[in-house]
Amino acid sequence: MGTIKQGILGGFSGKVGTVVGASWKGISYMRGQAQHVKNPRTAAQLYNRAALRAITDALRPIATTLQITFAKSAGKMSAFNKAVQINYKKAIINQDGQPVVDFSKLILSKGTLKAFRSLFIEDYSGNGNYYVSTIMDHSQLPEFDGLIFFIYDGEDGIWFSGIIKEHYDAGETLEFSGGMPLHAAKQYLGFACTYDPVTGQVSNPLEYVKVNGG
Repeated sequence: MGTIKQGILGGFSGKVGTVVGASWKGISYMRGQAQHVKNPRTAAQLYNRAALRAITDALRPIATTLQITFAKSAGKMSAFNKAVQINYKKAIINQDGQPVVDFSKLILSKGTLKAFRSLFIEDYSGNGNYYVSTIMDHSQLPEFDGLIFFIYDGEDGIWFSGIIKEHYDAGETLEFSGGMPLHAAKQYLGFACTYDPVTGQVSNPLEYVKVNGG
């Protein structure tokens, strides 16, 4: 039972209902009583925790770039946490009772910029020098201020992300150096969005991204 020491509006000690009163360095304070869960390890809870760990681990290697591609849509959350929240719902599949990340379903950008439809990333020599070609299925080719792309090597579990901060037209081919070498014997997943480096705005993911190694 709680004891009121300083009147109805003053401090108290002990428990009153679900509120616990105490004092620290002469300052009275109240806190809610901790709620006890009868079974904190149900099958559903264990599955959800494993799913959250799986999607967080999958996205952590590209966290720095996700801070850009989700910055404008995160609200009060961090951009990385927003990416985790979206992909927890979109990219987790149940495989024999275990949560598994389907990398092909990942959503790696969220925004309102106009986007071209297709992107081709090719490393003809296999040495990490990329040729990035954009395609827009319209007669008038719009201009863009930049783009961001991601490449995932599922065989080795390796990510690479590139940021191009240069003005270009849809249909133009850009050269980009410094990426991981792309090999013809491997299959890669590609993700991309348009990007305005001045405003920080991005587009939603492109409809089609193709990655070819040499």
